[in-house]
Amino acid sequence: MFVLAIFAIPVCISDWRYRRIPNIYLIFMLYLVLAIRLFFPLNSIAVISGTAVCAVLLCKVGMGAGDAKLLVITALALNLPNFGALLLLATCVYAAAILQIILMWLYSAQLPRSIPLAFAIFSGSVLYLAADMSTSLRQYADALVNSW
Repeated sequence: MFVLAIFAIPVCISDWRYRRIPNIYLIFMLYLVLAIRLFFPLNSIAVISGTAVCAVLLCKVGMGAGDAKLLVITALALNLPNFGALLLLATCVYAAAILQIILMWLYSAQLPRSIPLAFAIFSGSVLYLAADMSTSLRQYADALVNSW
């Protein structure tokens, strides 16, 4: 995840300003993530393959190619263990995108026709990591009840 944090600011600035993510950032990110995967292997090849297929399908619907590549690199960097984790990541990314649309709408007083999705992907990744590392409500309730 450190690799994504290094490149988050330049990728977001480029995507916000030009509505494009330069391939040079994505190539460097991919090289660094693959170097990490040499030491810590993938949890599930099927999840990464499913992410790639979903990214290609989203490109057909209207998502940018750079955003699709960034989404696959993010899934590769996070080393998602199963499809439930992929669904949680997608939910977090969409929640961040909806929040971004609302903020852009409030700022400009008109609904945006397109958004730079890199910020939503990075924000959704942070939300995913926060949701994944937090204790569940059931564990919290059990700890609270058992502490008496």
